[in-house]
Amino acid sequence: MTDPKLQSTINALLGCHRSCIRQVGESIDKGGNHAARTHITALMDCADVCRLAGDMLDRHSTWTSSLCELAAEVCSRTADTCERLGEVACANACRAAADLSADLVGQFAR
Repeated sequence: MTDPKLQSTINALLGCHRSCIRQVGESIDKGGNHAARTHITALMDCADVCRLAGDMLDRHSTWTSSLCELAAEVCSRTADTCERLGEVACANACRAAADLSADLVGQFAR
């Protein structure tokens, strides 16, 4: 059975992954600053890191602590970008994943 805090983090990471993927399509449709290469790249990077971190947390990888640290940073920066563009749902998903990932840094041995 998975620890509730760990499961909450996995759920937040996978939710952020889905939110970022969904936001890519919406941002491209909106155009302008929403479709800027830097923003789309940030969303895709965040989605990829969150999927990987969620998977590694689920299998208790030895890289979990390092990946949680990376996920916290990437998600936080992506949340900032989404907030500036008014992409509230994606920003909230990224912020939740960032906060929960940051809480797990150091909890797992390397």
